[in-house]
Amino acid sequence: MQLSYFAASGSQKKVVVVVGVLAVVVVVVVVVVVVVVVAAVVVELVVVVVVVVVVVVVVVVVVVAVLVVAIFIVVVT
Repeated sequence: MQLSYFAASGSQKKVVVVVGVLAVVVVVVVVVVVVVVVAAVVVELVVVVVVVVVVVVVVVVVVVAVLVVAIFIVVVT
């Protein structure tokens, strides 16, 4: 890789992209937590446990996918 790759303007753009992606992930996680808490109040515990497990798996998969895409974008662009 060339030194120009790490030029300030390019690096700043990459940082902005990564921060933006992380912000989106945080918002999604917060929304999921709120939904799960509301569901816990509304429906019975057994259903909530199943929902929580499914949601956690989905969130983890999404977060990993987003991070992989973000890293790919940062490395390639």
